Amino acid sequence: MNTMKKRLWRDFLILVVLFLGAWIFFIYNPVVDSEVVKETYINKEKELKDKLVDLLDYKIADGDTTQLLRSLGELKHLVSDKDIVYDLYYSDSREINAYALPSNMIVINRGIILECDTPEELIGVIAHELGHLKMKHHTDKLITALSIELLLPGSGSTAGEVTKILTQNAFSRDMETEADDYAIKKMKELGISPNYLAKLFKKMYKKSDLIPEFLNTHPGMNKRISKFSKYPFEESKLEFTFDWLKVKNSL
Repeated sequence: MNTMKKRLWRDFLILVVLFLGAWIFFIYNPVVDSEVVKETYINKEKELKDKLVDLLDYKIADGDTTQLLRSLGELKHLVSDKDIVYDLYYSDSREINAYALPSNMIVINRGIILECDTPEELIGVIAHELGHLKMKHHTDKLITALSIELLLPGSGSTAGEVTKILTQNAFSRDMETEADDYAIKKMKELGISPNYLAKLFKKMYKKSDLIPEFLNTHPGMNKRISKFSKYPFEESKLEFTFDWLKVKNSL
């Protein structure tokens, strides 16, 4: 009897050791590191893009249907990067926000367009979001926040659930600072004073009670205003084919 118990305990301990070994292996070699899962992730990412566009009725810039989409397309071509191809979308949401999504998507809400007195301000917003894409912040975010929803076999996540996670989980403040730095660099390349973004932030700061999520997901607004305000304001010399006031009045 004692011999049998010893064997049972031995077998039990072996199973425990094997389990712990497997657990440690997967902790230090995450599922997302395998080529098969990476391919699954890419496929899910493309599928997610289609669902997001369909579910939230995003409209792609460059569309010839409205002056708004044509003007956004013009801004998109100005804010470019040789290392990344992205799609710019318009959302009819009144939330004062813009965000980067998987598959190199940037979504601009109606709310933030209405806050921009000039197209240069919106260019700064787009450049900030492009910075997130450029530095692959969205990929890191998805792997940590959505790995279970997107990668595990049999996951039953809906597009709505995934969208909620994408739009409500903030980038880290370090990532936001990096995106701000990229926006400054891109605006200077275009001959636009980063002070244009300071003007936008000042307006948003006055409405901070209306946009708590935006303020919580970014570095302190006062700090951002100071950062962009240190650049002397100069009127942009960019010329556009559209009338910005008419574009805003069309919303």
